[in-house]
Amino acid sequence: MQLKARRKFLPEIQALRALAVLMVVAYHLEPRWLPGGFVGVDVFFVISGFLITGHMLREVESTGTLSLRSFWAARVRRILPAALLTIVVVLAATLLLAPMTQWAQVGTQALASTFYLQNWVLAADSVDYLAATDSATALQHFWSLAVEEQFYLFWPLLVLLAVAVIRKRRSTFASASRHSAPSPVRLAVVLFALVTAASLAFALWFTYTGNPAAYFITPTRIWELGLGGLLAAGLSYTERWQRLRSLLALAGLAAIAAAAFLLDGADPFPGAAALLPVLGTMAVIAAGRTSGRLSLHRLVDLKPVQWTGNISYSLYLWHWPLIVFYKTLAGKEPGPAPSLLLLAASFALAALSFYWVETPVRKFGWLHARAWRPLAAGAAATALVGTLAFVPGNQQERILAERAEQGEALLASPPEDLGGGAMTRAADRTFTADSHVIVPDPGLAAKDVFNGKDCASVAESPETRECTFGDKDSDFTVALVGDSHAAQWFAALEPIAKERGWRLLTYLHNSCPFNPEMRLAERDGNLECTEPNKKTMERLTGEGDVDAVVTSYYAGANFVDTKTGHRPGAAGFAEYWNRLAEAGVDVYPIVDTPLPRREGGLARDCVALNYEEPEECGQSRRDGLTGKDLTREAAGLAPKARVLDFTDAFCGDTTCPAVIGNVLIYADQNHVTRTYMRTLVPTLEERLLESMGGRA
Repeated sequence: MQLKARRKFLPEIQALRALAVLMVVAYHLEPRWLPGGFVGVDVFFVISGFLITGHMLREVESTGTLSLRSFWAARVRRILPAALLTIVVVLAATLLLAPMTQWAQVGTQALASTFYLQNWVLAADSVDYLAATDSATALQHFWSLAVEEQFYLFWPLLVLLAVAVIRKRRSTFASASRHSAPSPVRLAVVLFALVTAASLAFALWFTYTGNPAAYFITPTRIWELGLGGLLAAGLSYTERWQRLRSLLALAGLAAIAAAAFLLDGADPFPGAAALLPVLGTMAVIAAGRTSGRLSLHRLVDLKPVQWTGNISYSLYLWHWPLIVFYKTLAGKEPGPAPSLLLLAASFALAALSFYWVETPVRKFGWLHARAWRPLAAGAAATALVGTLAFVPGNQQERILAERAEQGEALLASPPEDLGGGAMTRAADRTFTADSHVIVPDPGLAAKDVFNGKDCASVAESPETRECTFGDKDSDFTVALVGDSHAAQWFAALEPIAKERGWRLLTYLHNSCPFNPEMRLAERDGNLECTEPNKKTMERLTGEGDVDAVVTSYYAGANFVDTKTGHRPGAAGFAEYWNRLAEAGVDVYPIVDTPLPRREGGLARDCVALNYEEPEECGQSRRDGLTGKDLTREAAGLAPKARVLDFTDAFCGDTTCPAVIGNVLIYADQNHVTRTYMRTLVPTLEERLLESMGGRA
C-alpha cells in the first residue's frame, strides 16, 4: 500500500483548530449561546488522529519502520512545555486564590494531568455519587489532552506490531521478493480499522448505558482519533471536482455547527451524537483546498483564523483556569462583559505561551540533536511538576490539623446554641460559641454526610436495601424511606429511635424519591427507581410490622408528566402515602431542605474563603426555597399524611445562612451535613412526637 501524495501545509486544518478552540471557549463562557460547543474537543480528536497517523505511516513507507524514540521526543517538545507551565501556574494560583476545600482535589488533578491520566480521575469522580457534585477545578480540561496522549502511546505500537509481523513473514518466505511481500502500512491500517470499529461499538453501547464515565474514558474516544487516522491513510488530494469538494466542505462545516447548536450536555455522548462533529470534520479535511464561489478558502485564509489555529493549543490550556478563578473570586458566573474580558485575557496568555514557551522549546536546537534529550528533559520536568502537585494537599492537611483540636473541643462540650439551637435561642446565629471555629471544617464537609455504610443503594441498582437500627425487638417500627435527601435525616432520626426504643428501618435509594411516577432521568436510562420503589412499598405494607414512615426527597427531581392534572410527581407521592395509610401506616413527609447558593462554587468553598465572615455565603430565602417542592401539594391529595416543615431551622426571614451556630450547613450542592442534622434532634423529636399524637 502506497500513501498518496500530500500537501505540506494544510490551512484548513488550522482553520478547524481555530473553530474547535473557539467553540470550546464559547461553551465554557456562555453555554446558553452554544450549548454543544463541547464538540470542539471532538474536532481536535479527529485532527490529531489524522495528522499523527499520516506522519507515522509516511515514516514506515519511507524507512520500513517507526522510531518510537523520535516519535515520542517530538510529542514531548510539542506538548509538555506549555502544559507543565499551565499546571505549575494553576497550583500556585490555587494556593493564593482558591478555597482550601479544593486544594487536595486540585493537587490530585494536577498529578493526574502531569501524567496524562486526568480523564480517568474525572471518570471515577463522575460515577461517585458525592464526588460528582464537587466544584469544577482549573485543570479539568486536561482530560482531553490525556486521551490524546494515551492515544499517542499505544497507536504507534500498532504500527510496530504491523512492521514486526511483516518482517517475520518476509524472513519465513525469504524467497519472495521485497516487492511481492505484504506492506506493513497496509497491515497497520487494518489494525487501525479493527481498533476503531471496536472503540465505536463500545462507545455506542457504553454511552447508552447511562454511565457518565463514558464521556471521559479512552476506549469510548479512540474511534474519533481512529477515523481521522483512517482518513489520513486513504485520502488522496486532487485539484479536480472543485465544486463538489466545496460542497463537501460546506456540508462538513454545517454538521459541526449543527452539533454545536443542537446538542447539549443532556445528550448521551460520545455515542451516535458524536458522529455529527466527527464526520463533519472529516468532510472538511477530505475536501482539502478548494476554490470558486462556494469555497471556504476566503474564510480559511484570513490571518486571524490562521493565527488562532496556531495558538489553539495554548488557548485551550489557559482559557479554562482563567474562567474558574474568575468564578471563585467573583462568586458568580461571568456575564457578557466579563466573558469578553476573559476571552481577551485568554488570547493574551495564549499568545505569550505560544511565542515564549511553545515555539522556542519546539525549535530549540539542543533538543533536536539527540532524541533522548527531550525525553530525558521531559521526564525530569514531569517528575518535578508531579512532586509539586502534592503541595496543595499537604497544605490543606496542615490547616485542617490546626483547626481539628478546636473543633473537637467544641463538639465535646457543645453549647445549647450549637447548630440548629442558634435559630431560636441566639441573637447571633452564625457564631454562638466563644470560638469561631466551624464544624465540620469546610475541607472535611464532603465526607460529613449519611454514614449508613451499605444502607443506601446506588441510583442504578434494581433493589433498595433494607437496614435495621435501634431496638430490633421493639413493638414500634419507623421506616425512613426515600432518596439521599431522606437519608440526610437519618442523623437526626436514629438518635431519637435509640433513645425511645424504636426499631428503625431504612429504605434509601440515591436519586430515587419514593414515588411510583417515573423520573425524567429514569426515562432517559440513567437510573432505576420505579421497580425498586414498588418492591419497597410491598415490603412496607405486606408484613404489617411498620407503624410509621418518615420520607423526604430532593425537590429538584423532575418527573415525567403523566397528565394527572397536578404537577408531575405530586399525584404519585399521594398515591403511595394513601396506600400506606390504608395499610395502617402513618406517613410523615418532610418538606425538602432549602438549597444553598450555587453561583461561584459550592457554599462550603465560599465559607472556606470567608471563614471569619461566613455570612457572605448565605442564600436568599426566596432562592433557597425553589418552589418546586411537591410535598404540600401531594399532602392535599393524601389527607392522612402529616407534613413536617423544618424550613425555620435553616432560614430566617430573608436569608438561609451557610453557617448556623458554628455549624456548616451544606456538605455539597444540596445535602445537609450530618453534624448540622444532629443538632436538629430535639426539634425533630418534638415535632414528630406531636404529629404522632402519643402513638409512639
